[in-house]
Amino acid sequence: MFPLRLLTVSTAASIALWSTVASAQAPQALASPPPLPPGPNAPVAPVSPPPPAPAGPSDLELRAIGQSPVSLQMADGAQLSGQIMASDPTMLVFRLSSTGQVISLPRAQIVLLTVQQPYAAALPQPEQTLTPLFPPKQRHFGISLSIVPGLALDLDVGMFRAFANLGIVLPLATSGEFLPISFGAGVGIPLSKSRPSLKLDVMGYMTILVDAKDHSYSYGGSTYKLDPVVNNVSAGVGLGLHYTWQNGLTLGGMVPILGYAAYLNDFVGSDSTASIGERSALFYLASATALPLFYLGYRF
Repeated sequence: MFPLRLLTVSTAASIALWSTVASAQAPQALASPPPLPPGPNAPVAPVSPPPPAPAGPSDLELRAIGQSPVSLQMADGAQLSGQIMASDPTMLVFRLSSTGQVISLPRAQIVLLTVQQPYAAALPQPEQTLTPLFPPKQRHFGISLSIVPGLALDLDVGMFRAFANLGIVLPLATSGEFLPISFGAGVGIPLSKSRPSLKLDVMGYMTILVDAKDHSYSYGGSTYKLDPVVNNVSAGVGLGLHYTWQNGLTLGGMVPILGYAAYLNDFVGSDSTASIGERSALFYLASATALPLFYLGYRF
Protein backbone atom coordinates (compact mmCIF):
# COMPACT_ATOMS: atom_id res chain seq x y z
CA MET A 1 0.00 0.00 0.00
CA PHE A 2 2.71 2.45 0.86
CA PRO A 3 4.70 1.88 -2.43
CA LEU A 4 1.47 2.64 -4.42
CA ARG A 5 0.92 5.92 -2.61
CA LEU A 6 4.56 6.95 -3.15
CA LEU A 7 4.27 6.21 -6.87
CA THR A 8 1.16 8.36 -7.17
CA VAL A 9 2.80 11.38 -5.46
CA SER A 10 5.90 11.08 -7.66
CA THR A 11 3.84 10.97 -10.85
CA ALA A 12 1.84 14.09 -9.87
CA ALA A 13 5.02 16.02 -9.00
CA SER A 14 6.58 15.15 -12.37
CA ILE A 15 3.49 16.31 -14.31
CA ALA A 16 3.44 19.64 -12.40
CA LEU A 17 7.16 20.23 -13.06
CA TRP A 18 6.82 19.63 -16.82
CA SER A 19 3.78 21.94 -17.00
CA THR A 20 5.74 24.79 -15.35
CA VAL A 21 8.70 24.41 -17.73
CA ALA A 22 6.41 24.37 -20.80
CA SER A 23 4.48 27.51 -19.73
CA ALA A 24 7.76 29.42 -19.08
CA GLN A 25 9.20 28.56 -22.52
CA ALA A 26 6.05 29.26 -24.57
CA PRO A 27 6.18 33.13 -24.49
CA GLN A 28 9.84 33.14 -25.50
CA ALA A 29 9.04 31.00 -28.51
CA LEU A 30 6.04 33.13 -29.53
CA ALA A 31 7.62 36.53 -28.83
CA SER A 32 8.48 38.56 -31.94
CA PRO A 33 11.75 40.43 -32.26
CA PRO A 34 11.63 44.21 -31.49
CA PRO A 35 11.08 46.47 -34.54
CA LEU A 36 14.17 47.98 -36.12
CA PRO A 37 14.44 51.79 -36.34
CA PRO A 38 13.64 53.15 -39.83
CA GLY A 39 16.63 53.73 -42.06
CA PRO A 40 17.33 56.89 -44.02
CA ASN A 41 15.67 55.48 -47.14
CA ALA A 42 12.57 54.12 -45.41
CA PRO A 43 9.26 55.28 -46.97
CA VAL A 44 7.30 58.03 -45.02
CA ALA A 45 3.53 57.85 -44.74
CA PRO A 46 1.89 60.81 -46.54
CA VAL A 47 0.18 63.55 -44.35
CA SER A 48 -3.34 64.45 -45.48
CA PRO A 49 -3.87 68.25 -45.94
CA PRO A 50 -6.55 70.05 -43.81
CA PRO A 51 -9.99 70.26 -45.37
CA PRO A 52 -10.49 73.46 -47.40
CA ALA A 53 -12.52 76.27 -45.87
CA PRO A 54 -16.07 76.56 -47.22
CA ALA A 55 -16.43 79.00 -50.11
CA GLY A 56 -18.66 82.07 -49.79
CA PRO A 57 -19.27 84.12 -46.61
CA SER A 58 -17.58 82.84 -43.48
CA ASP A 59 -19.44 81.83 -40.32
CA LEU A 60 -18.00 84.88 -38.53
CA GLU A 61 -19.40 87.23 -41.19
CA LEU A 62 -22.82 85.61 -41.01
CA ARG A 63 -22.93 85.88 -37.21
CA ALA A 64 -21.93 89.56 -37.39
CA ILE A 65 -24.65 90.38 -39.92
CA GLY A 66 -27.43 88.46 -38.18
CA GLN A 67 -30.76 89.21 -39.87
CA SER A 68 -29.89 92.70 -41.10
CA PRO A 69 -31.01 93.51 -44.66
CA VAL A 70 -28.30 92.47 -47.12
CA SER A 71 -27.65 92.33 -50.84
CA LEU A 72 -26.11 89.20 -52.42
CA GLN A 73 -24.24 88.99 -55.71
CA MET A 74 -24.24 85.42 -57.03
CA ALA A 75 -21.63 83.76 -59.25
CA ASP A 76 -24.03 83.92 -62.24
CA GLY A 77 -24.37 87.72 -61.84
CA ALA A 78 -27.80 87.70 -60.15
CA GLN A 79 -28.49 90.35 -57.46
CA LEU A 80 -30.69 89.35 -54.52
CA SER A 81 -31.91 91.57 -51.66
CA GLY A 82 -33.37 90.34 -48.39
CA GLN A 83 -32.46 88.74 -45.07
CA ILE A 84 -30.39 85.69 -44.13
CA MET A 85 -32.66 83.57 -41.94
CA ALA A 86 -30.36 80.57 -41.21
CA SER A 87 -27.21 78.88 -42.46
CA ASP A 88 -25.20 75.65 -42.40
CA PRO A 89 -21.69 74.87 -43.79
CA THR A 90 -22.96 74.67 -47.39
CA MET A 91 -26.36 76.43 -47.69
CA LEU A 92 -28.12 79.66 -46.72
CA VAL A 93 -31.83 80.15 -46.06
CA PHE A 94 -32.63 83.53 -47.62
CA ARG A 95 -35.83 85.62 -47.54
CA LEU A 96 -36.35 87.84 -50.58
CA SER A 97 -37.38 91.38 -49.65
CA SER A 98 -39.34 91.91 -52.89
CA THR A 99 -41.71 88.94 -52.55
CA GLY A 100 -41.12 87.53 -49.07
CA GLN A 101 -40.27 84.15 -50.60
CA VAL A 102 -37.87 81.94 -48.63
CA ILE A 103 -35.24 80.15 -50.74
CA SER A 104 -32.07 78.11 -50.20
CA LEU A 105 -28.80 79.27 -51.74
CA PRO A 106 -25.40 77.49 -51.92
CA ARG A 107 -22.82 79.48 -49.97
CA ALA A 108 -20.13 78.71 -52.56
CA GLN A 109 -22.11 80.65 -55.23
CA ILE A 110 -22.08 83.95 -53.24
CA VAL A 111 -19.28 86.20 -54.45
CA LEU A 112 -20.24 89.47 -52.68
CA LEU A 113 -22.22 90.20 -49.52
CA THR A 114 -23.26 93.84 -48.80
CA VAL A 115 -25.19 95.22 -45.82
CA GLN A 116 -27.94 97.59 -46.96
CA GLN A 117 -28.64 101.12 -45.66
CA PRO A 118 -31.12 100.31 -42.80
CA TYR A 119 -28.24 98.72 -40.88
CA ALA A 120 -26.26 102.00 -40.97
CA ALA A 121 -29.37 103.89 -39.84
CA ALA A 122 -29.22 102.02 -36.52
CA LEU A 123 -25.91 103.71 -35.71
CA PRO A 124 -26.05 106.85 -33.51
CA GLN A 125 -26.98 109.88 -35.55
CA PRO A 126 -26.20 113.50 -34.65
CA GLU A 127 -29.02 115.37 -32.99
CA GLN A 128 -31.19 117.32 -35.40
CA THR A 129 -33.05 120.43 -34.36
CA LEU A 130 -36.56 120.46 -35.75
CA THR A 131 -37.94 123.88 -36.62
CA PRO A 132 -41.63 124.06 -35.69
CA LEU A 133 -44.03 125.00 -38.46
CA PHE A 134 -45.56 127.70 -36.26
CA PRO A 135 -42.99 129.14 -33.80
CA PRO A 136 -44.38 129.82 -30.31
CA LYS A 137 -45.62 133.33 -29.59
CA GLN A 138 -43.26 135.52 -27.60
CA ARG A 139 -45.07 136.51 -24.39
CA HIS A 140 -43.67 139.20 -22.10
CA PHE A 141 -46.26 141.10 -20.04
CA GLY A 142 -48.29 139.20 -17.44
CA ILE A 143 -51.14 139.98 -15.06
CA SER A 144 -51.91 137.60 -12.20
CA LEU A 145 -53.79 137.07 -8.97
CA SER A 146 -51.37 136.60 -6.09
CA ILE A 147 -51.31 135.31 -2.53
CA VAL A 148 -51.43 137.08 -0.03
CA PRO A 149 -54.50 138.12 -2.07
CA GLY A 150 -53.50 140.87 -4.45
CA LEU A 151 -52.92 141.89 -8.03
CA ALA A 152 -49.48 141.27 -9.57
CA LEU A 153 -47.97 142.64 -12.78
CA ASP A 154 -44.73 141.29 -14.20
CA LEU A 155 -42.44 141.64 -17.20
CA ASP A 156 -40.39 138.80 -18.72
CA VAL A 157 -38.09 139.80 -21.61
CA GLY A 158 -35.14 137.51 -22.26
CA MET A 159 -33.33 137.25 -18.93
CA PHE A 160 -34.77 140.51 -17.59
CA ARG A 161 -37.51 140.23 -14.95
CA ALA A 162 -39.53 142.88 -13.15
CA PHE A 163 -42.69 142.82 -11.05
CA ALA A 164 -45.06 144.93 -8.96
CA ASN A 165 -47.65 143.66 -6.50
CA LEU A 166 -50.50 145.47 -4.71
CA GLY A 167 -52.42 143.93 -1.84
CA ILE A 168 -56.20 144.04 -2.26
CA VAL A 169 -57.86 142.09 0.54
CA LEU A 170 -55.88 143.54 3.47
CA PRO A 171 -56.75 147.19 2.65
CA LEU A 172 -60.42 146.24 2.31
CA ALA A 173 -60.39 144.33 5.58
CA THR A 174 -58.67 147.15 7.51
CA SER A 175 -60.41 150.12 5.84
CA GLY A 176 -57.16 151.14 4.20
CA GLU A 177 -55.09 151.05 7.38
CA PHE A 178 -52.87 148.28 6.01
CA LEU A 179 -51.88 148.69 2.34
CA PRO A 180 -48.93 146.45 1.23
CA ILE A 181 -46.98 147.28 -1.94
CA SER A 182 -43.92 145.56 -3.42
CA PHE A 183 -41.88 145.95 -6.59
CA GLY A 184 -38.51 144.77 -7.87
CA ALA A 185 -36.34 143.67 -10.77
CA GLY A 186 -33.73 141.01 -11.50
CA VAL A 187 -32.84 138.15 -13.83
CA GLY A 188 -34.72 135.07 -14.99
CA ILE A 189 -32.40 132.11 -15.61
CA PRO A 190 -33.77 129.40 -18.00
CA LEU A 191 -33.52 125.95 -16.42
CA SER A 192 -34.18 123.73 -19.47
CA LYS A 193 -33.41 123.98 -23.19
CA SER A 194 -36.58 122.08 -24.02
CA ARG A 195 -38.66 124.40 -21.79
CA PRO A 196 -37.11 127.88 -22.11
CA SER A 197 -40.02 129.54 -20.29
CA LEU A 198 -39.21 127.67 -17.06
CA LYS A 199 -37.01 130.16 -15.22
CA LEU A 200 -35.38 130.70 -11.85
CA ASP A 201 -35.88 134.31 -10.76
CA VAL A 202 -33.28 136.17 -8.69
CA MET A 203 -34.82 139.49 -7.69
CA GLY A 204 -33.95 142.55 -5.68
CA TYR A 205 -37.11 144.20 -4.34
CA MET A 206 -38.64 146.74 -1.95
CA THR A 207 -41.78 146.53 0.17
CA ILE A 208 -43.81 149.48 1.45
CA LEU A 209 -46.55 149.31 4.09
CA VAL A 210 -48.83 152.34 3.96
CA ASP A 211 -51.51 153.48 6.42
CA ALA A 212 -54.10 155.08 4.13
CA LYS A 213 -57.00 155.03 6.56
CA ASP A 214 -59.07 158.20 6.90
CA HIS A 215 -57.64 159.51 10.18
CA SER A 216 -59.05 162.81 11.46
CA TYR A 217 -59.01 164.76 14.70
CA SER A 218 -60.61 167.89 16.09
CA TYR A 219 -58.78 170.86 17.56
CA GLY A 220 -60.13 174.24 18.54
CA GLY A 221 -63.49 173.49 17.05
CA SER A 222 -61.92 172.49 13.73
CA THR A 223 -61.55 169.01 12.19
CA TYR A 224 -58.28 168.03 10.61
CA LYS A 225 -57.62 165.06 8.29
CA LEU A 226 -54.29 163.20 8.29
CA ASP A 227 -52.49 162.27 5.11
CA PRO A 228 -51.53 158.62 4.39
CA VAL A 229 -48.47 157.55 6.38
CA VAL A 230 -45.66 155.19 5.33
CA ASN A 231 -45.07 152.83 8.24
CA ASN A 232 -42.44 150.48 6.83
CA VAL A 233 -39.93 150.47 3.96
CA SER A 234 -37.87 147.29 3.53
CA ALA A 235 -35.39 146.10 0.93
CA GLY A 236 -33.94 142.66 0.23
CA VAL A 237 -33.32 139.77 -2.16
CA GLY A 238 -35.74 136.99 -3.10
CA LEU A 239 -35.81 133.82 -5.18
CA GLY A 240 -38.66 132.76 -7.41
CA LEU A 241 -39.68 130.23 -10.03
CA HIS A 242 -42.16 130.68 -12.86
CA TYR A 243 -43.32 128.88 -15.99
CA THR A 244 -45.38 130.11 -18.94
CA TRP A 245 -47.27 127.68 -21.19
CA GLN A 246 -47.68 128.31 -24.92
CA ASN A 247 -51.33 129.24 -24.39
CA GLY A 248 -50.27 132.12 -22.10
CA LEU A 249 -51.06 130.57 -18.72
CA THR A 250 -48.35 131.50 -16.22
CA LEU A 251 -47.68 130.07 -12.77
CA GLY A 252 -45.02 131.06 -10.26
CA GLY A 253 -44.01 132.25 -6.82
CA MET A 254 -41.35 134.06 -4.81
CA VAL A 255 -39.90 133.87 -1.29
CA PRO A 256 -37.73 136.35 0.65
CA ILE A 257 -34.12 135.36 1.30
CA LEU A 258 -32.33 138.23 3.03
CA GLY A 259 -33.24 141.85 3.75
CA TYR A 260 -33.58 144.75 6.15
CA ALA A 261 -36.28 147.19 7.26
CA ALA A 262 -34.72 150.52 6.33
CA TYR A 263 -37.49 152.79 7.70
CA LEU A 264 -39.98 152.26 10.53
CA ASN A 265 -42.82 154.40 11.82
CA ASP A 266 -45.06 153.37 14.71
CA PHE A 267 -43.98 149.72 14.38
CA VAL A 268 -41.23 149.64 17.00
CA GLY A 269 -41.02 152.84 19.03
CA SER A 270 -39.12 155.05 16.64
CA ASP A 271 -36.89 154.47 13.65
CA SER A 272 -33.75 155.43 15.61
CA THR A 273 -34.20 152.95 18.46
CA ALA A 274 -35.05 149.73 16.49
CA SER A 275 -32.43 147.00 16.72
CA ILE A 276 -31.02 144.98 13.83
CA GLY A 277 -32.97 141.91 14.91
CA GLU A 278 -36.22 143.88 15.00
CA ARG A 279 -35.55 145.35 11.56
CA SER A 280 -34.81 141.89 10.10
CA ALA A 281 -37.98 140.44 11.61
CA LEU A 282 -40.07 143.32 10.25
CA PHE A 283 -38.50 142.78 6.79
CA TYR A 284 -39.81 139.20 6.67
CA LEU A 285 -43.18 140.31 8.04
CA ALA A 286 -43.50 142.99 5.36
CA SER A 287 -42.39 140.50 2.66
CA ALA A 288 -44.99 137.95 3.77
CA THR A 289 -47.75 140.51 3.31
CA ALA A 290 -46.50 142.36 0.22
CA LEU A 291 -44.70 139.79 -2.00
CA PRO A 292 -46.52 137.62 -4.57
CA LEU A 293 -45.67 134.40 -2.72
CA PHE A 294 -47.77 132.50 -5.27
CA TYR A 295 -49.41 133.81 -8.43
CA LEU A 296 -51.51 132.46 -11.30
CA GLY A 297 -52.37 134.50 -14.35
CA TYR A 298 -52.04 135.14 -18.06
CA ARG A 299 -49.09 136.45 -20.08
CA PHE A 300 -49.67 138.48 -23.24
